[in-house]
Amino acid sequence: MKKNLIGFYDSGVGGLSVLKVALNKIKNKNFAFFADTARMPYGAKTPSEIRQFSIEAMGFLKDLNVELSIIACNTATSYGLSATRKIYDYPILGVVDPGAENAIERTKNKKIGLVATKATVKSGFYEKKIKKLDPEITLKSVYCPDLTIAVEQGRFKREYIDPIVKKYLDEFEDFDYDTLILGCTHYPIVEFSFKRVLKEMGREVLFVDPAYKTVLDAMDELKIPFDNEEIPNRTIDFYITGDIDLFKFTMKKIVDLSDFTLKFHQVSNENLIKYIK
Repeated sequence: MKKNLIGFYDSGVGGLSVLKVALNKIKNKNFAFFADTARMPYGAKTPSEIRQFSIEAMGFLKDLNVELSIIACNTATSYGLSATRKIYDYPILGVVDPGAENAIERTKNKKIGLVATKATVKSGFYEKKIKKLDPEITLKSVYCPDLTIAVEQGRFKREYIDPIVKKYLDEFEDFDYDTLILGCTHYPIVEFSFKRVLKEMGREVLFVDPAYKTVLDAMDELKIPFDNEEIPNRTIDFYITGDIDLFKFTMKKIVDLSDFTLKFHQVSNENLIKYIK
């Protein structure tokens, strides 16, 4: 029997940017968040590894009797969404399609920038989706490994984070993009840094955080009205494969969850073996 529960999955804290949007829009559900911190960063993994990790996570959440799961990770969406949908018979959403669709809606000059992990960029998933919807759009992608790690470690001070962001934005050189996809769920957490750096560069750019449209798609899938009433004593269960204390440390810098009942659970490799395909 399905519980009143929505699942989220990411390699680390990045998916909290998606959960944060869901908490504001979906008030009649509880949440389960699977963070595979023991095996992050996913951007450095092989496609087959990422696919297997995704299958394990979606199986784990299915056994919690979630109604729907969101792969709140662009890399895992790129390599794992199709495979998990073939294996499991419940709704699974990713973040790449919503991000690509939103970017197409926002761009005026048909030039879009993408910042993401190396694995997401190499997958070509965003480019294929965007070209399919609008062949006239030009997409330029930059992968940002140091930024993902900085966010995971909670290193948000201006003097540390801004130089990292600038280093990657400089790689766009003279590409005149008017829209920038934050194509790793870690990156919206430091959108403030992107805004600061781009302002200093004299650039006006529209940002795309795939989380918003992804959550709206989840609401549509589950037929959740916009005026859904908040249920009492909302809970969030976190299932962590790595260091729970480190996850908590960074989480507290990202999102205020003081209004929710929180539970943290350690997940071992033994808990995931049965999902290996």
